[in-house]
Amino acid sequence: MKKGLKYISYALYAVVVAAVLLYMRFPSAELQSYLVRAADGMDPRVIFETGSLDPSFPPGLRLKKPVLSLKEHPESPFFEARELCVAPGMGSLMTGDITWFFDARAYGGVMGGRVLSGTDGKINGFSLSLKDVRLQEYAFLPDFGIGNVAGKLTGNLDYKGPIGRIDSGEGSGEFHISEGKIDFRTPFPGLETVPLGELNARFTLKKGTVNLNRVSLDGKGFQGSLSGTIYLNRIMDRSRLNLKGTLEPVADYLETLKGGPALLSLLGGVRNGSKRFFVIQGTFRSPKFRFI
Repeated sequence: MKKGLKYISYALYAVVVAAVLLYMRFPSAELQSYLVRAADGMDPRVIFETGSLDPSFPPGLRLKKPVLSLKEHPESPFFEARELCVAPGMGSLMTGDITWFFDARAYGGVMGGRVLSGTDGKINGFSLSLKDVRLQEYAFLPDFGIGNVAGKLTGNLDYKGPIGRIDSGEGSGEFHISEGKIDFRTPFPGLETVPLGELNARFTLKKGTVNLNRVSLDGKGFQGSLSGTIYLNRIMDRSRLNLKGTLEPVADYLETLKGGPALLSLLGGVRNGSKRFFVIQGTFRSPKFRFI
């Protein structure tokens, strides 16, 4: 018994020494250079930067202040975080279809999930969870020519399929935005900010079609709902929209805002409890909105 304990102690000691040596002699500079070259070889080309790169436990990597941006638009990173930890699933290392787990502190919130990759190294899918991510801190978020969107985003997204061809993959998601608002780039009509309040969305993706099962809006200025389908195109801004919904302005609140009365007049002078029905068709590039 004592002999067995002695061998176990030797084994544990060897593991600890190996871990310490690995941490002290970890080739962070060489690995960082490799990641920079790998990112530059992607299509589209990506710029990778990080403040530091160190080993972590369980076996993985811890990156401080990582930043990813497109080579064409280095001024607008599509991802940056205070800290990012990445580790492979131990069981998946034996099968060859490696699953990478990650978690990050970014944009005032927390992100986590996993990335599925095959033996050829290509990504086959991913899952993502978000909690209290501040949309206004995400510089890569498109403003669609309207203005800045703010709010806290919480939700989950699951996707299985090729990353470059989401129109041929399958997935689902559910998101919640709290404290939402839009700050217009140009006041419309005289209104500088529209408070959105709470927004909930649930959708599925299958055979190139996104089904918006339910989108609901519950804010100080507006109540509303939206549902329908989006037919994806490989060129994303050519994806076709077939959506319908309701919009119920809260007149008593909007009248207190600068530009609020003008907006109510534009909506037909609606009062509290009056719903307007609308449809959105066209494409992402040229959406066509009209009341019905």
